[in-house]
Amino acid sequence: MGASRTTQQTCPQGLRAKGSATPLALLALLGILHALVAFPNHALLRTYALDLGLYTHSLWHYAHGIMHDSSLFLEAPAPMLADHFDLYLILFSPLVYITGTWTLVVVQWLSLLVGAWGVYKVLREVGLPQGRAMNGMAILLLFFGVFGASAYDYHSSVVAAMMLPWFILNTIRNAPWRAALVFLFMVMGKENMGFWLGPLSLLLAGSAMVPLTMRRTLMILGSTGVVWSAVTVAWLMPWLAGAGTYAHFDYSLLGPGPLDAFTALWKKPLSLLSALFLDHMEVVDGSAIKLEFWVLMILSGGWALIVRPRWGLMALPLVAQKMWNDDPVKWSVIAQYSVEFAPLIAITMPLVLHDVPLQRKWTIALAVLVLVGCTIRFMDHTVAYQDRSRIRIYQAQHYTKPYDHRRVLALMDALPAHASISAQSPAVPHLALRDTLYQFPLVRNARYITLLPLESPYPLSRSDYDDRLRELHGSPEWEAIVNSEEVVLFKRR
Repeated sequence: MGASRTTQQTCPQGLRAKGSATPLALLALLGILHALVAFPNHALLRTYALDLGLYTHSLWHYAHGIMHDSSLFLEAPAPMLADHFDLYLILFSPLVYITGTWTLVVVQWLSLLVGAWGVYKVLREVGLPQGRAMNGMAILLLFFGVFGASAYDYHSSVVAAMMLPWFILNTIRNAPWRAALVFLFMVMGKENMGFWLGPLSLLLAGSAMVPLTMRRTLMILGSTGVVWSAVTVAWLMPWLAGAGTYAHFDYSLLGPGPLDAFTALWKKPLSLLSALFLDHMEVVDGSAIKLEFWVLMILSGGWALIVRPRWGLMALPLVAQKMWNDDPVKWSVIAQYSVEFAPLIAITMPLVLHDVPLQRKWTIALAVLVLVGCTIRFMDHTVAYQDRSRIRIYQAQHYTKPYDHRRVLALMDALPAHASISAQSPAVPHLALRDTLYQFPLVRNARYITLLPLESPYPLSRSDYDDRLRELHGSPEWEAIVNSEEVVLFKRR
């Protein structure tokens, strides 16, 4: 560390500028790659009510000083903070006046770049050469879980995870107040974030790269994180919901409620250990879903977390929350459900390879090549219930629609700004900047209904969707003011 700082201090200004331009160029290149994933999806109606539409609708309400609820998609709505305790939406809400329905797409994309730059700074701080630090940056942005997050709407857990390198950087630099502020920002993102950051901070306190004077701060932060998440999940969110339960405790293996999870850890450790690798819900191909994740994760750099067990233990809470969930989709490699592993792997892999006795470039090149191969395999993998054109940026289908989407967007833009609307899921994110909006088939007091017959009928089946469409056409209450193959607009008479 000392040698690295001395070199920076004695290096002429021109050489420093030239050296910093190279990682910034790589960051820009990888940023363009992720922009090609995320931005066409929103432009081409491949973002949805859950979650981008719902969260953008919340932004609009928070920006107007209104505490939003979940009436957009639930028959019995509760405050949004009872669904997920996400304070980022309140924090980011003023941006909606600038970037509109694109706000959260842009925020998530920028967070990936911030996270990658944080990885670079961490690796430079601990003494790795610029090339190895740039490798870490590339590893993060080429990791399959990061591409999955870019392709599937917006999630605050992505933003929080990308701040981890900055938390680690400030602990290494012995900057307790900055580390605490980053820690606070991260736990604001989601109610369960403290269950990961708490143990991670306690483990980080014992790392040789952390100054002794920072260890007490890390232990305080770690304990606070666990307590914060426990109180939020077990008491605050149930109180906000008015139902006395936490809506997202889908962990039957651990017991009926969040507090039961702590006793389950010592009551049935063998069952919990087995469930990390084997299906515990008796679903079709359940164990294969978990196996696919383990294979991709280990080949993509998870092996480095095994070589450095302390860093592997930092990932254990993530693995447990992922694999003990009752929903098989959470076990899988799709969407944002693997993104939190990315910063840990991006920091650990270059550290491990830097310690290889034979300092040869082929070691890191081979590791990155295997990682890229896993990401391409992830992109090319066909899942029946997922639209893979959302992520296959190397195919023309990613940049086109089989119908005139511009006409659809223009028709939606022409709807009155203050009108209440019920809309099919892909239309919701583009109609979110209004007071009242529902995901079809919820209609309630909507004045307009916006349907896209060529898109997925979710949450209805295709037959139920077609039945509802026929009912609307035959209803004396509704008039079809636009009726084409790609869009049907109904207006209440």
